[in-house]
Amino acid sequence: MRKRIIALISFLCYIVCWTQAADEHYYFKNLSIKDGLSQTTVNAIMQDKKGFMWFGTKGGLSRYDGMSFRNFKRDMNDNHSLGNNFVTCLYEDKKGNIWVGTDAGVYIYYPAREIFAPFNLQSKENIQIDRTVSAISGDKEGRVWIAVETQGLFCYDPQKEQLHNYTLNSFSANVQSVTSDNSGTIWVGFYGSGLFYSKDNLKTLHPYLSPKDGEEVFKDDVIMKIVPGAYNCIYISSIRKGVQELNLTSGNLRSLLLMDETGEMVYSRDLLVNSDNELWIGTESGVYIYNLRTNKYVHLHSSKDDPYSLSDNAVYSLCEDSEGGIWVGSYFGGVDYYPKSYTYFEKYYPKDGDNNLHGKRVREFCEDNKGILWVGTEDGGLNRFDPKTKTFSFFAPSSGFTNIHGLCMVGDKLWVGTFSKGLKIVDTNTGNILKTYQKNASPRSLIDNSIFAICRTTTGDIYLGTMFGLLRYNEQTDDFDRIEELAGRFVYDIKEDSGGNLWLATYVNGAYCYNVNEKKWKNYVHNESNKESLPYDKVLSIFEDSHRQIWLTTQGGGFCLFHPETETFTSYNSSNGLPNDVIYQIVEDAEGLFWLTTNSGLVRFNPETKQVKGYTTANGLLGDQFNYRSSYKDETGAIYLGSIDGFVVFNPKTFTENKSLPPVVITDFMLFNKEVRADEENTPLEKSITFSDSITLQANQNSFSFRIAALGYQVPKMNKLMYRLDGFDKDWITVGESPIVTYSNLWHGDYVFRVKASNSDGIWGPEEHLLYIHILPPFYLSFWAYCIYILLFIVGSVYAFCYFRQRSSRQHRRQLEKFEQEKEREIYNAKIDFFTNVAHEIRTPLTLIKGPLENILLKKHLDPETHEDLNIMQHNTERLLNLTNQLLDFRKVESQGYSLNFTKCDITNILKETYMRFSSLSRQKGLDFNLELPEENFCAHVNREAFTKIISNLLNNGMKYADSYMHIKLEVDIEIQAFYVVTKNDGVIIPDEMKEEIFQPFVRFSQKEEGKLATGAGIGLALSRSLAELHRGTLVMAPGEDANVFVLTLPIIQDTVITLDSDMENMDAELQTEASGEQYSDDKSEGKQSKESKHMVLVVEDNPEMLAFIERQLSSQYAVVTATNGREALEALDGNFVNLVVSDVVMPLMDGFELCKTIKSNVGYSHIPVILLTAKTNIQSKIEGMELGADSYIEKPFSPEYLLAVVSNLINNREKLRRDFAKSPFVAVNTMALTKADEEFIKKLNEIILSNLSNQEFSMDDMAESLNMSRSSFYRKMKGVLDLSPNEYLRIERLKRAAQLLKEGESRINEICYMVGFSSSSYFSKCFLKQFGVLPKDFAG
Repeated sequence: MRKRIIALISFLCYIVCWTQAADEHYYFKNLSIKDGLSQTTVNAIMQDKKGFMWFGTKGGLSRYDGMSFRNFKRDMNDNHSLGNNFVTCLYEDKKGNIWVGTDAGVYIYYPAREIFAPFNLQSKENIQIDRTVSAISGDKEGRVWIAVETQGLFCYDPQKEQLHNYTLNSFSANVQSVTSDNSGTIWVGFYGSGLFYSKDNLKTLHPYLSPKDGEEVFKDDVIMKIVPGAYNCIYISSIRKGVQELNLTSGNLRSLLLMDETGEMVYSRDLLVNSDNELWIGTESGVYIYNLRTNKYVHLHSSKDDPYSLSDNAVYSLCEDSEGGIWVGSYFGGVDYYPKSYTYFEKYYPKDGDNNLHGKRVREFCEDNKGILWVGTEDGGLNRFDPKTKTFSFFAPSSGFTNIHGLCMVGDKLWVGTFSKGLKIVDTNTGNILKTYQKNASPRSLIDNSIFAICRTTTGDIYLGTMFGLLRYNEQTDDFDRIEELAGRFVYDIKEDSGGNLWLATYVNGAYCYNVNEKKWKNYVHNESNKESLPYDKVLSIFEDSHRQIWLTTQGGGFCLFHPETETFTSYNSSNGLPNDVIYQIVEDAEGLFWLTTNSGLVRFNPETKQVKGYTTANGLLGDQFNYRSSYKDETGAIYLGSIDGFVVFNPKTFTENKSLPPVVITDFMLFNKEVRADEENTPLEKSITFSDSITLQANQNSFSFRIAALGYQVPKMNKLMYRLDGFDKDWITVGESPIVTYSNLWHGDYVFRVKASNSDGIWGPEEHLLYIHILPPFYLSFWAYCIYILLFIVGSVYAFCYFRQRSSRQHRRQLEKFEQEKEREIYNAKIDFFTNVAHEIRTPLTLIKGPLENILLKKHLDPETHEDLNIMQHNTERLLNLTNQLLDFRKVESQGYSLNFTKCDITNILKETYMRFSSLSRQKGLDFNLELPEENFCAHVNREAFTKIISNLLNNGMKYADSYMHIKLEVDIEIQAFYVVTKNDGVIIPDEMKEEIFQPFVRFSQKEEGKLATGAGIGLALSRSLAELHRGTLVMAPGEDANVFVLTLPIIQDTVITLDSDMENMDAELQTEASGEQYSDDKSEGKQSKESKHMVLVVEDNPEMLAFIERQLSSQYAVVTATNGREALEALDGNFVNLVVSDVVMPLMDGFELCKTIKSNVGYSHIPVILLTAKTNIQSKIEGMELGADSYIEKPFSPEYLLAVVSNLINNREKLRRDFAKSPFVAVNTMALTKADEEFIKKLNEIILSNLSNQEFSMDDMAESLNMSRSSFYRKMKGVLDLSPNEYLRIERLKRAAQLLKEGESRINEICYMVGFSSSSYFSKCFLKQFGVLPKDFAG
C-alpha cells in the first residue's frame, strides 16, 4: 500500500512538472534519406574536431557539413572502405581518428588518409574483436574502452599499442555502457547485472551499493547508459529505475524520471547533459528535457500534424554540437536537429483539434477590450487567440464568411470586412453577429460587398475601403456616405496620421491624403522622370513611425519615406539591400527599428543607419512569403506577423547575436570534375584535402575544383563563404548557391587559396583557411628542360657561328659569281639590244631596197645577165630580212611577260608546206629529204607563226650540216596528249656533253676547232627552244652520236585558245589574189583619171625616205597628203577630205596606235579607213591594232603591189556600199556604219531627219545645228561616211521613206509626196525615177 501511495505521488509530481513546462516550444529540423542520409535508423551521433557531424546508421556511416552528406559504406572492390554497414557506436580519439563500432567488430577511420582500417589487433589473451560492439569511450589517459557482446570489455592503450581483454566471466550479462568519472573510476553498466565500478583498472569490480542501507540498488537491472555530469555527478539510465542522478561527492542517488505523464514507465536509451542544469533523455516515447534545478521537464514527441516536432519517438542517440545545437537520432525518422536559438520565432499554424488555428492565410489582427486577439484568415474565418494561455478558439459563425479582409474594434463591437460577403458587426462579449451590411439598390448602401480596409479615426468616423471607392459610415442614418473624389478607386489601406490627416493606399492609383485643414484630397503617383516621386502606384499600406514620419509600402517598388515639406519621397528597394521589392507591412519595435514583411522573408531595417538584415525560414520563420495587412504589436513589444502558412510571434528584445563562428573546411578536391581522394593511385594528395596545407600539381592538372563548407549548423543557408586565389584573383569572391569553386588552365607557379566564412548574423571570422598550391611547369619549362636549352643554345651558337661563317664565305663566292653573271648578262643584253636596234634600222632600208627591186624585176626587156644579178640581190635581201626577223623574234621571246596566242592548226599541213619550201634546197645539196606523217591529218593548239619558225630553224640547221640525209617525222601520243616532231640528219655529229650548250644564244658548234663550242651569231636554236617553252613544251637533242636527232615535244591542247575571224585570217591571201588578178587591173585602169577626181590618201611616216617611197607608189592613182607624226596627221585631217590613212606605228609625239585610236573615236574621222605599217610582226601587235579599229595591218618590209591592193580594196568596198545604199530603196543607212562612232552618228542623223521628214524647209543647216556640228565639219563627215552631200542624203532618205509607204499601199502617191517633204508631185516622180529607175506608180503597182 505504501509503495502505491509513493508511486501515485510521484506520478502527480510528474504531471505537474510536465504541465508547467508544456508552454515551451521546440522546433526541430529533420534530415533523412531524401537529404542524403545513408539510412533512417541512427544509432550513434558524433561531432569531430574539424566540426563535421557523423551519423552511424544501419546502412553505413554519414558525414554532414551543413549542406551535403558524404556516405561511407562497404565496397567489395575497395580494401580501404568501411567493412560493415551496421554502425552501433562512434568515438573520436585524441589523434582525431574515428572508431566505428559495428555488429561485427571495430573499424578505424583515418581522416587524413581518407581510409578505413579494421581493428584486427589481438589482445594479450589472443582474442580479436569480431562481435557486436555495444559502446566505445575513452578516459583521461587516452585509452579506448570497447564493450563487445559476449567478449567482455577491451582496453586499448595507443601509446603501447596493446589491447587487453577483460572477459568478466563472472558476469553472465554483456557490458552495455562504460565510462569514467573525474577521479578515474571506471563505471560499467551491464545488460541485466546492474551497475558496477572499479578503482583499479578493472582488477576488481564492485557493485554499486546505496550509502544509506547498503543495498545493491541496480541489482539485476539493465543499465542502458552512463554519462558523467557537472558537480561530480553521473547520470544512469536503467530499465527498472528510470533515470537516476548519482552525486559522487555526497553519495546521494536521486530519481529524475521513472514514469511519463501517462503513468507509463520511461524506456531510456541515451542521455545528454546539455548544461549544468539541463539533461536530455532519449527514450522510446520521445525526448524528455529535464531541468535539474527546478525538477521540471518537457516531453517532446512526434506529431504527424506538426512538421516541426520530432520525426520519430524511438530515440536512439543524442549529441550536442559545438554551437549548442542538439542532434537527435531515431529509429525511423533519421536525424532531428534543434539549433540553439538566437532568433526565437514562435510559430502558430493549423493543427488537428478544436483549440488550434483555423486557416493558414492569416490576414488581420485586432485586439479586443479583454486582451483577446482576433485573427482573421482568408481561408478559415475568425479565430480568437489568448496570448496568455496561447490557446485558440474558433469563432463558429465565421464559417459563413471565411475570407476576412478587414478588422476594426469600435467599442465592444468588432467590425469585420469580408470578401464578397459584406460587412459584419460582431459583439465580442456575446459572440453574436449583430448586423450585416451589404450592397443593395440604395445609393447609401455599400458600394461593394468586398471590404478591404476599416479605419476608425480619433473623431469617431469610420471609413471603409472597397474595390470601387471609399465609404464613410453615417451613425445617425445607419448607412454610408460615398466619397466622390475616390469613386472607382481600389482602396487597400486607410490610416489616420498624428495630424488628423487621412491617408489612403490604392492598388493602382498611388496614394491619397485628405488634409483636414484644407478639406482637400491630394493624390501622389509615380512619375518616371522624377526620382523623388512615389516609387510605384500599387501602394499596399501606410505607416507612421514614432517620429511622426509617414512611410508607404508598395507591391514592386519597395517602400518610401514621405517628406511633407517638399511633398517628395525617398525610396528604398532591392538596390539598397532589400531581398524583394514587395513590402507588405512595417512594424516599429521599442528600439525604433523597422520590421518589414516581404515575399522573401522578414527584414529588419534601421532608419537611422539604413542597415538591412534579413530573416528567412532558415532562421525559424514559418515561410518566406508574408501576407497583406497582417501585422500587430502588443503592449509587451511582441510582434505578430501573418503569412500564407500561419503567423509568427517574436519579441526583438529576446534576439541575441550569434557570435559562434563556423570553421571553414575544404571538403572535396576535383580534377577535371572528378573527385580525387588521398587513397587513390596517382593522386596529387598526400593526405585528405581537408587536412592538407599544400598540394603539388602536375602541369596537366591545372584545371581543378574545390568544394568548400562552413561547418555551422544553426542556419547553414545563411552562412556566407568568400574565397580568393592569390596569384590569380584580385578581389574576394562570394560563393553563390553552389559551394564548388573552379579554376581552369592556370599557369604554372605558386598560389594560395584562401577561404573565410561568416555566421548567420553576417559576422566574418578572423581566421582564413589557407591552402598552398604549387603547379609544376611543363617539362619544356622545367629545370632540366632549361639545362637542355642552355646546352642546345651553346651547341646551336657554335653551329651558328660555323654556319654563318661558311655562309658568309658562300655568299661572298655567290656575289662574285653573281657579279660575273650580271656582267655576262649585261654583255648579252648589250648584244641583243645592239642587234635588235640594228634589225629595226635595217628593216626600213630593206623595204626601200626590196620595193624598187621588185619594181625593176616586174619590168620586161631585161637582159638575162641583169635579171640574174637582180635575182641574186633579191635572194640576199630576203635572207637578210629573215635574219632581222629572227633577231626581233628572239628579243620578244626573251622579254618578260611575253606570251603566245594559240589557235587550232593543222600540223600535217604546216609540216607539208615547210617541207615543200626546203625541197629545192635538199635537191641542190643532193640530200635524202624525207617527211613521215600519220595517215590522218592531225590538228593541235599552236601558234602557227612560232611553230613554223621552230620547224624552219630545225630544217635549216639540219640542211646546213647534213652530208647525205635529212629526215623529219611526226608522232602523236594520245594518252599523254602530246605530239613529237623529230628531225634527224648526219654530217657533223654533236657530242652528248655538248648537246645542251648549243641551245645557248650566240653559241655554235665549230668542227674546225676540234669539236669545241664557239661563240657566233647563230640564235636559231635558242629562239626555237624559247618558242617551244612558250608552248609549254620542250626542244632537246636525243643522246647518241650516230646522228643529230632533235626532238620537239608540244601539248596537243592549250589552256587558252583564240579563234580569229575567218575573213581576217584570209585577208592577206585574198589581197594577194586581188593584187595579181583582173580586178586590180580594172581598178588601175579605172583609176586613170584626173587628180581632181582621185581619192585622197594620208600617208604618216617619220622616215623621210620611206615617206617619199610610199608617196611615189600611191601618187599615180591617188591624191597623197603626207605627215611625219600623229599630231601632223590630225591637222591634215582637219584641212583635207581624206578617204584613207596609211600610218607607221613607231613615230615620235604620237605613234600610229594612238593616232588610230583618236581617228576611230572621233565622230569627224571615224569613217576613214586606217592601214598600219610597222616592223612589229608579232600577233599581239596585230591584235592591238585591230582592237583600236585599224582596218588592215601590213608588216615591213612590204610589197608595194600588196599595199596598193589593200588601199584599193578598202576604198572600192566603201564605194560599193555607198552605191548599194543610194540605188536600193530598202537598204538601211546603218549598213554604212563601219565603226561604233559612225553608227551613233548615223543613228542620231536618221532620227533628226525622220522627225522633220515632212518639213519642206528642213535644210543642211538645220541638220548641222541639231547635231551640234559646224557646217563644214558636218559636210565633210557626210561626204566621208556616205559620199553624199547633206542635201543629197536628205533627198534619198525622203525617197526611201516614200518607197516604204508606197509598198504599204495605205496612201496615195500625192499624199505620200507631201508626207515626205516634196512640194510638187511631178518633181517627186522625176526624182524617184532618177534614183530608183522606176516611176512611183509602177513601183507601187
